[in-house]
Amino acid sequence: MLVVDDSPLMRRMVCDILESESDFKIVGEAENGREAIQKAKKLQPDLVIFDLGMPVMNGLEAASAIKRAVSDVRVILFTLYGDPDIERTARSMGIDAVISKENLERLGETARALAGS
Repeated sequence: MLVVDDSPLMRRMVCDILESESDFKIVGEAENGREAIQKAKKLQPDLVIFDLGMPVMNGLEAASAIKRAVSDVRVILFTLYGDPDIERTARSMGIDAVISKENLERLGETARALAGS
């Protein structure tokens, strides 16, 4: 998995949640969308977890680019905003799941479901 968020604290929280599960492996981290695209091309993760709002390139733009560049990659977008419009837009761009940061405890469950599909 590749974890992408401009906040080092949030990246650490996400990594801690996922690394507490024995079947997940974090292969890299990135702090913006452009860096995420570069790392995804190099590392070929099976799952990328993106923050929506980031500098340089937001999560929607970067996720769309990664879906085109890395075959079979699954993408989870997580955001502070539980906005149905954002979720519709994300889904139309090929993002597999959207999770509110308020429900971060669902991250492992969602990642596992996507990895199994």
